[in-house]
Amino acid sequence: MKILIVVTNEYSEENYKKFLSIIEDTGNNFAGFISVYENEICNLQILDKKYTMYPAKYIPQLEYDKILIADKIQSTATNIYHKLLNFEIPSEKIEEIFWLIKEFMTAKYEDCNDNIILETLNYWKTHEINVFNQHLANVADSFSEVFIDKSCDLPYIVIESITGKKHKIYYPKDGAGSFYNINGKNYVVNIFREQLPTSPHLYMKDSHKIDEGDILIDAGVCEGNFALRNIDICSKVYLFEPDPKWEKPLWYTFKDFEQEIIMFPNFLSGVTEGNSITLDDAIPELNGEKIFLKMDIEGAEPAALRGGKNLLTNNKVKISACSYHNSNDIVKIKSILKNYGYKTQTSNGHMVFLYDPNIWDTMDFRKGVVYAENY
Repeated sequence: MKILIVVTNEYSEENYKKFLSIIEDTGNNFAGFISVYENEICNLQILDKKYTMYPAKYIPQLEYDKILIADKIQSTATNIYHKLLNFEIPSEKIEEIFWLIKEFMTAKYEDCNDNIILETLNYWKTHEINVFNQHLANVADSFSEVFIDKSCDLPYIVIESITGKKHKIYYPKDGAGSFYNINGKNYVVNIFREQLPTSPHLYMKDSHKIDEGDILIDAGVCEGNFALRNIDICSKVYLFEPDPKWEKPLWYTFKDFEQEIIMFPNFLSGVTEGNSITLDDAIPELNGEKIFLKMDIEGAEPAALRGGKNLLTNNKVKISACSYHNSNDIVKIKSILKNYGYKTQTSNGHMVFLYDPNIWDTMDFRKGVVYAENY
């Protein structure tokens, strides 16, 4: 195939060089760079080499099979897509730059013996690559309407806990990118989608779940949906969320649970310094307790587990630690926990974590969650 790449500022020169390498490695041919912002042909410097960059109006004069949009921001990529359509380019010839990862991984894994991976490769024949692929492909969208609490001027949605009680989840005023406007109303879409049974990102399954009276430690709280959904059966909840935009919303979300909640505006880490804290330093008082620990902290899981040795070895603990952020996190997490005396297993299915900057080097399938228990 002859491939055109639409250039944006979202990727570095090293990235573009990598794109060209993948095109060659997968047996495709590079046909040129495109700009939707320039009006005249110009040169594009990629490290030590110059390439011709054509304005989008020249596309009908070029030979190509695919046009790849090199942009990480969905809204910008969508705008570029519509600009390209104005030049009467067939929509089926336009793809996101992640199409290259799909091409490479198809070649890389086509002879593997993992049936789930082979299902993904088959799914890619008719679908775009995404983080969850076939695992959540047939899930219907769910919509939670956004309301405004005039007492604090914050938006919120209403969710149902596992006991059937209604609770409010508050958001920053700008919605933190979570809102979709549909016919003049704002909604949060698919808030619990990644916690459905088919998801590789599932925190709880079968007997690996929070039991009545457990202590919950939620590291990587975000808007707090996991903790709030389970709070009615927990004896105590410790929340770790360092992003300041969530501080006020989380206070309102959990204000009716002051006796159960302790919040930490810190990063969980392997050392206590600056705004980072270890589990052992944050919660030294726990001993002989039943705990459920959920970790989804952007690849800091291995370090945070190393910083929680006392807590994790002096209590009865179930752990759900995310392992998809970095390519080798699963090895580190399982090794640490096995050294602590835990039995481990992993979530079903695989993720392709397209938001990892290093995915262009690893181009791999990853397990989403490591489950571990020491009792």
